Amino acid sequence: NLDGTGIGIAVVDSGIFQEHVAFQDQNGRSRQLIGLDLTDSEVESSESDPYGHGTHVAGMALGNGKMSSGAYRGIAPNASLISLRVLDSTGKGSVTSVLRALAWILDNHLTYNIRVVNLSLGAAAIDSYVNDPVCKAVRKLVDSGIVVIAAAGNNGKDADGIKTYGVIHSPGNEPSAITVGASNGMGTDTRSDDRVASYSSRGPTRSYWTDGAGVRHHDNIVKPDLVAPGNRLISAAAERSSLLAAHPELNANVSQSLERRMMFMSGTSVSAPVVAGAAALILQANPG
Repeated sequence: NLDGTGIGIAVVDSGIFQEHVAFQDQNGRSRQLIGLDLTDSEVESSESDPYGHGTHVAGMALGNGKMSSGAYRGIAPNASLISLRVLDSTGKGSVTSVLRALAWILDNHLTYNIRVVNLSLGAAAIDSYVNDPVCKAVRKLVDSGIVVIAAAGNNGKDADGIKTYGVIHSPGNEPSAITVGASNGMGTDTRSDDRVASYSSRGPTRSYWTDGAGVRHHDNIVKPDLVAPGNRLISAAAERSSLLAAHPELNANVSQSLERRMMFMSGTSVSAPVVAGAAALILQANPG
């Protein structure tokens, strides 16, 4: 009977279309406790999630079962949602915005009982996690008792389709984060044919620091920590999603109502909130 009740999940992403039915509680009220726009853009759409990525991600973690008789229910369907928008309508953002969001969470996690943070975003991991500012901010959150989930990235193969290694994104290269890769269930319910998705980034981490002699010292940490479903998963769609507008084939055709529309997405961005929702269930069962 675990459903995430009382647990706050902070989704640091492109915002949330909070009017979507997936984010309602049992009484029809929104479970979004707060939504902040921390992007640097001053000429941006007024929509709560003009890109559409964050709405899908949040639905995977904590969407309810009100669509299609619960077929697309999130992992923790009664958890509380805290939305921190750091990506613009094209899915781009800045390190400054992400740092601002993580600092806000550190300052306010007790107020909203934020126990889990989902980071379905990343940048090239160049600096060692010891020096990377986003990794350092993640470590502060973990030291405060918050579980931080980070997507591994989608660079598991090159332009020629050849398997690649050592391309885990930042902050997924941070040891204290739970870094999530994507699995592919191959369209069946059995586990025997499950495999790591070809696009899912693989370790070890290759971020590095350089000593006085100019020699690079790579972190070489085994990542990702685990994989979770991430292939063609159906979740909530934002009202005016530029992502969906550019790729109408992603529409799952669940409903014509904007407040009930669902879409497909694939990637470690989708896998991460599956784990974030699972973490919320564990913390509900055992808050310690």
